[in-house]
Amino acid sequence: MPADPLQLAITGLFSLVLFGIAVAVQTRVIRRIARDGGQVPIAEFRMPDALVAIVLATFFLGLGISAFVRHAGKTHPIKIEHVIPGSLVFVIIAAGVAGFLQYRGLKVVPQLGLGRVAPLRVIGWALGLVLVAVPLAGAANLLAQSMLRGHAEQQQLIQLFRDVAQRSDRGAALQILIAAAVLAPMCEEFIFRGFFYAVGKRYLGPLASGFASALLFAAIHESATAFAGLFVLAACLTLAYERTGSLLVPIGMHAVFNSVSLGVIYLQATGHFPAP
Repeated sequence: MPADPLQLAITGLFSLVLFGIAVAVQTRVIRRIARDGGQVPIAEFRMPDALVAIVLATFFLGLGISAFVRHAGKTHPIKIEHVIPGSLVFVIIAAGVAGFLQYRGLKVVPQLGLGRVAPLRVIGWALGLVLVAVPLAGAANLLAQSMLRGHAEQQQLIQLFRDVAQRSDRGAALQILIAAAVLAPMCEEFIFRGFFYAVGKRYLGPLASGFASALLFAAIHESATAFAGLFVLAACLTLAYERTGSLLVPIGMHAVFNSVSLGVIYLQATGHFPAP
């Protein structure tokens, strides 16, 4: 059934308005950070932290390149029994980095600003800024899909979630939800924003560090189609961290983003929501 031209026009106009609002809000956030300075503290980081960050970043980059080469022209679908163990790898890495920083005498809780913003304000910041991030990441995804026309592939975890939703396998769906909406936001935000970005900011400056950490964040998700959107999302998460000084805000944004994305996919797969 052909799409209604009027409906397409209204949808396109609405999307443009949302995109314009998102750009305006993020521009204001950037100007505020430039005027008042970022809120991410970096003074406590030293060369040992930079060396650990370089080794860990090289490891992640190697994994991303290896996955790209391994998957080129092939399909290696992820299995449900690998989802939680795969997430636990990030838990172990995050715990190792936190332990190293604690051993060095750096107090992790104040460093990450975990008590800097009141809980209700964390929720407000996270919900508000994720609404701004979605149109920007979505626009980047659409651009990537148009450029990869005929070669676009979904993230393996997304495809797996769609498959288990269609089979009404709630146990498997719950495992993916825990991995994507609980473990990933906490561990990835600590590693990529709390550690990589902050250490990089200390030695490279905020722009270079923000770019590098966002690039690495997008690469470890092993999806050419989602790469641009993930890069933009990572940039928005970094701006949120700099604006508020609390890692809880990007963690909340990440959790909401993943939860809503999986919720929409679940409703589409079960026929309760129209697929695009």
